Amino acid sequence: MSELDRLIAELCPNGVELVPLGKCVISKTAPRKLSSKEYKESGAYPIIDQGQKFIVGYTNDASALLEKGDYIVFGDHTCNIKYVDFAFAQGADGLKILLPTSHINTRYLFHAFSNLKIPTRGYSRHWTIAKTLGIPLPPLEIQRKIVEVLDNFMELTAELTAELTAELTAELTAELTARQKQYEYYRNFLLTFERIDNTISTDRQTDRQTDRQTDRQTDRQTDRQTDRQTDRQTGSMADFR
Repeated sequence: MSELDRLIAELCPNGVELVPLGKCVISKTAPRKLSSKEYKESGAYPIIDQGQKFIVGYTNDASALLEKGDYIVFGDHTCNIKYVDFAFAQGADGLKILLPTSHINTRYLFHAFSNLKIPTRGYSRHWTIAKTLGIPLPPLEIQRKIVEVLDNFMELTAELTAELTAELTAELTAELTARQKQYEYYRNFLLTFERIDNTISTDRQTDRQTDRQTDRQTDRQTDRQTDRQTDRQTGSMADFR
């Protein structure tokens, strides 16, 4: 039995409750919203809006600042979901700033929210639909275990993205795409449960399989990085000679 399966059997033997998203969060209102004309290329405070780019600009206006905390921000028109753990200013309209209620890990909420299938309504608002969708809500210990696994995949993806930015190759592009699909697969795998009445239960494969796959992929990534660095070093030595 895997660690995650053991925790589920021990802490929620009768299943995991499925709770509407709207009951898992409380809304936070920014002191004021900055128009796109107020965005600066540099400044003291980052600006977050509903666009795909994580940080869209900066401001020096402290009166618009939301204090540091763990937030989920949702683009009501775009459906972009972001996790923000620093002080920021809200840009433009259409942004829902959310805080988890008690007994919910913010990172878990981010992954669970990201896993929801929100029907598209074009550029109309989507929060009225999103808040009715259910997310599995296991005990905190299980939430933390799921976050540990999914965050690991996100970190590997971020490392590949940084490397790809520095060295654009077809191999890295393919590997980054595979990592992103892998994260999405395991996010859906860990957050999808079989419903039983008003609760949901699971029959998962072991975490050991996930760990072994992650270890093997990490080893391959390390080998490729070593080979590339060796090639570059060899080339530099040849140039020197």
